[in-house]
Amino acid sequence: MENEIIDLVAAISKIDTARSAEAILQEFRSALARYGFRNFLITGLPVPHDADWQREILGDGWPVDWYNRYISEDHFQHDPCVAQCRHSPQPFLWRELPAARLSKRSRLVMDEAAEFGMKDGICVPIHVPLAGPSVVTVASDRIEVPPSTLPFIETLCVHTFRSLAGLGTPGDGGGDEPTPLTARERELLEWSAQGKTTDDIACILGVTRNTVESHQRNIRGKLDAINVSHAIVKALRRQEIHI
Repeated sequence: MENEIIDLVAAISKIDTARSAEAILQEFRSALARYGFRNFLITGLPVPHDADWQREILGDGWPVDWYNRYISEDHFQHDPCVAQCRHSPQPFLWRELPAARLSKRSRLVMDEAAEFGMKDGICVPIHVPLAGPSVVTVASDRIEVPPSTLPFIETLCVHTFRSLAGLGTPGDGGGDEPTPLTARERELLEWSAQGKTTDDIACILGVTRNTVESHQRNIRGKLDAINVSHAIVKALRRQEIHI
């Protein structure tokens, strides 16, 4: 896990220092390749039946032939990943879509994606307050990443989206002085960086699971982090913890 965190910190640092959308996407593409992904799309998700949805695209890393097919066949209106991302903020694997509930037209979208070398993928929905939903989706001909790696991919996707969208993140430079972590929060986060689970940390620190989860919520709030992995990366960059 330590090597994964170090690689993620390096990737996010390169994204943050990139001076153009093209440079950001190049760093994102390079980082994805280390996880075995070759294709991606970063886009907003306008209301259904919006014929000009392409204006919401922030980054297009799809195969050209697939993009043209997707547009010509109006797949956006029937894409089950789009529908899932509109209704849930939780990341998911394409293979986790409930096959029994997919319409014939939706299954066609996924079957044709596979024909263009995108047999499986991960969608990271992004729900921003006072704005419509967006998604970062990454795909390849196969996915061979363990479940423990998914939070790192989610962090990379969300950070890239924020960089492209110009949203910024508190505590990464400029603005108000960030709120420092307490000694206990730093200790807890360092255990997380060593791969300890919530239950492990509760046992090590002699506290309840609820106490650990409460600390984790506070940490995420202070660091504006989407998950523990994101919090670890941000705390390392602020030099509040060390691994």
